Amino acid sequence: MRIGALVDRPAARSRSIVALVALVGLGAGATGLVVGVLGGADASGPKPEAPPVEATTQPQVPPAASDPVRRTPVVVAVEKVAPAVVSITTEVPNDDPFSRFRGAPTTLASEGSGVVIEADGLVLTNAHVVTRASRITATFADGRDYEADVLGLDEDLDLAVLQLRDADQLAVVEIGTSSDLMLGEPVIAIGNPFGLGHTVTTGVLSATERPLETDRRVYQDFLQTDASINPGNSGGPLLDVHGRLIGINTAIRADAEGIGFAIPVDRAIKVAHDLSSYGMVRSPWLGVDLEDVYLRDLTADDGLRTAARVEQVYAIQGSVGAGLQAGDVIVGVDRREIQGRGDLNAWLAAFEPGRTVSLDVRRPSGKQYQQLTIELATQALPDEVVDASLDRVLGLRPAGGGPHQGGVPVESLQPDGAFARIGGRAGDAIVAINGRAVSSTDELRAAVASTKSAHRRTALITVRRGRTLSRVELPL
Repeated sequence: MRIGALVDRPAARSRSIVALVALVGLGAGATGLVVGVLGGADASGPKPEAPPVEATTQPQVPPAASDPVRRTPVVVAVEKVAPAVVSITTEVPNDDPFSRFRGAPTTLASEGSGVVIEADGLVLTNAHVVTRASRITATFADGRDYEADVLGLDEDLDLAVLQLRDADQLAVVEIGTSSDLMLGEPVIAIGNPFGLGHTVTTGVLSATERPLETDRRVYQDFLQTDASINPGNSGGPLLDVHGRLIGINTAIRADAEGIGFAIPVDRAIKVAHDLSSYGMVRSPWLGVDLEDVYLRDLTADDGLRTAARVEQVYAIQGSVGAGLQAGDVIVGVDRREIQGRGDLNAWLAAFEPGRTVSLDVRRPSGKQYQQLTIELATQALPDEVVDASLDRVLGLRPAGGGPHQGGVPVESLQPDGAFARIGGRAGDAIVAINGRAVSSTDELRAAVASTKSAHRRTALITVRRGRTLSRVELPL
């Protein structure tokens, strides 16, 4: 008989005896063989009692909601803020003139993020997320979606405010501050990277006053973090560990990992208030027109840097232009270097009118730099500047009232005005200024005021004549 053999035959199945052999007493002069019989009818002798089994208890694991190890401050912060975060989908016209011959769609889709700052549906996001969008949809984590309209945007500051249609009693983010942030403190980013929907990443604050250079310009005083920020995160919130808004995620470096940037919340909220209340950023006006110029700078990679040169000074009561001269080159504000007109506007956007600032300028008469102490104007832009731009520079009188279908009609022209010189006629309609659609005289004036407040000399004006649209850059 084979020990321990299992035989799969009918005769073998009736046998119930399995022999267990163990060698015991292995040692000098002693060898024994013990055979125990299990489970058979021939078994004899008392069976050994089984040793007592001690009862064991599994450790009690608390539910996830009350587990202090799993329920970290990050979890609490995300639960608090996630209902106020939206994924933004936009439709943008396809400007490729040959797209229809290839069967391409007439509109293109893109994604971004945003955060609710008012319960009635006010959403803060990046300007580049919604610029040129013909349709905007905001979707919450629970699947609710709303159509959205742009209340105002500022491309120089890369911020925009949206109004969700028919929204009420929405969850809102708690507004923090960017004035007391500490290097190394934990931060949380929530957004819609690559259209994946609500995604959470964490990291630390790497820098608080970091310049960010893009293809268009240099932005100053950005927050830098190593929390993962990917395409689609733009416009989403950057939070502290308590779930308070400290920044608006806006950009990443394409050639680096672990380097993301956000607009500080103190600047973002001030701009959002201006955009939602006035449709434009009410930054103090310097009483001048500016143009970007290049200066030699041996510390720069290409040996050049951008600054803002004064092109025109307005002698208007209440403006501060009297402190500057045509040809002055502005290189700094309050001893902080600025990179051109857009960067200067970003600095001024955070200031309240009436504040005193110091401008670092280089006078055209020499290469020496000097400081000018200037009290900023108490109003954003005098009405007479808008009047002068329309009447004397453009040389046109718009039709009153509105809204008008297809733009604001031109009622009459000055023959020596800029509009007449490019072939404009009475009856043409102004459809947009710098991409901002206008349908009434008030909207037209507001668009001109926004352009001049940004210290611009020119604007891109969209004109309709019959069924034809054209765009031309004209002085203001």
